[in-house]
Amino acid sequence: MTLVDLMLSSTTVDISPQLLILLAIILLCVGLGAKGLAEKDITPSHLRRPPGPYGVPVLGNLLQLGREPHKTLTAYRKTYGNVYQLTLGSRPTVVLNGYDTVRKALVKQADDFAGRPDFYSFNFIANGKSMGFGDLSPRWRMHRKIAQNALGMFANKKQNPIEDNILDEAKLLVSNLVALGSSSDGTTVPVDPHNEVYLSVGNIICAMCFGERYQRDDPDFLHLVKMNDEFMRFAGAGNPVDIMPWMRHFTKGSFKRFIGILNTMDNFCLKKRQEHLDTYIPGELRDITDALIRIVQETPEEEKAAVGLTDEHILTTVQEMIGAGFDTISTTIMWAILFMAAHQDFQQKVQKEIDQVIGKGRFPSADDIQSLPFTEACIIETMRHSCIFPFALPHATTCDTSLDGIYIPDKTLIFVNLWSVNHDENVFPEPEKFNPYRFLKPDGSVVDKLSFFPYGCGKRKCPGELLARLEVFMFFTTLLQRCTFKPVDGDTIKLNSKYGLTLKPNDYKVIVSQRGLD
Repeated sequence: MTLVDLMLSSTTVDISPQLLILLAIILLCVGLGAKGLAEKDITPSHLRRPPGPYGVPVLGNLLQLGREPHKTLTAYRKTYGNVYQLTLGSRPTVVLNGYDTVRKALVKQADDFAGRPDFYSFNFIANGKSMGFGDLSPRWRMHRKIAQNALGMFANKKQNPIEDNILDEAKLLVSNLVALGSSSDGTTVPVDPHNEVYLSVGNIICAMCFGERYQRDDPDFLHLVKMNDEFMRFAGAGNPVDIMPWMRHFTKGSFKRFIGILNTMDNFCLKKRQEHLDTYIPGELRDITDALIRIVQETPEEEKAAVGLTDEHILTTVQEMIGAGFDTISTTIMWAILFMAAHQDFQQKVQKEIDQVIGKGRFPSADDIQSLPFTEACIIETMRHSCIFPFALPHATTCDTSLDGIYIPDKTLIFVNLWSVNHDENVFPEPEKFNPYRFLKPDGSVVDKLSFFPYGCGKRKCPGELLARLEVFMFFTTLLQRCTFKPVDGDTIKLNSKYGLTLKPNDYKVIVSQRGLD
């Protein structure tokens, strides 16, 4: 579902034709007036305004985006260059394309492009105390540092058994997929791996945040998983009120559902937080929640007050970690299974490498990463090809700035087009082809530098990169060590995606068979 689809489907009041006509006339005047004001903006003489396609009043370029906006905006790059502007509703929006331009903006001019837009919906995520959706500020910097420190404690193999938890979930995932793929008479049954993958990955982040793994049928856990899935779908469709504030009066039903999802997730985390506060023992860290409680208690009040950071800001960090940890990793694993089923030759080579290095007498560990270059190349190519975050989260400029000779005013909405980076045919010949050899040097080792950003870059780079890399590697190698994935007889595997905040593969089924352990 696109933003336009949501906007048209979420109206919850009846409007007469006469009122619609009057509303259209008013909005047309507003749109033309806003356009006139925008044209009066003063651009420094040595810079130029960003080029871009013409839109229509009120909606801007929304109707031109289609059902695959990432591909549409990448196609515009050929006409307008790496930095161009379009209008989404009433919001001028600058789109950044290509590796060099994106890196220049987010790394070399990091402070200029690290803001977040003042979207209405952001005020409700984590009760307005979100780190990921929060704007650049001293408070944000301190908040992020705290989150990274807490994550680091529990993604470090020497300090915490998170690797053991991941391996246990990977083993369970293998067992469940094999069981689902076998009937009582010994014949194979097509398997949709989505639910099992999602539950396994969700259990890892819950183990990190709350110190316990859940049974597959635990009602609280299942409800949390469902709500997180709905949040990602809602966020991916977009909130019309963010770019057209006047839509707030006509999308009350849709927005109420969004608030309901957030409240469910908040209540779950509040319950777990209170349990931790009641049983917390200083010096004994069971999980990330304990780490955050310790930080709250040990950080001087004047230090927090100086940047406006409250204890509530710190403790809501766990909610964001859950949201981020569920979807991105599970989606990457879903793509990896699909690519392996579609490319039997690559799957067999991964399995041969795993057999030679690890064998079948033990399970993979993080120490094996350096010894499995082709396996790692397949993981990297999966992330490049799928590009699960085509635009990352929306950015905003924090001051008047320029990029590639183009003037960009303060508080401009910025779309970072990562799809254009991952599918740049000048960097990745035949970008639609799945080819792990792109990331191998002639001697068979993995390239030293990637020409795309699997975990983002700059100040907004994913703080959970270390954990994400560990999870994807452990799940992928365990699955390929113990299972073989094949297309369903007679089916042609399609590598199409469903557009949203993350690009998920279309629903699919594969044949899962257990590999022999001899």
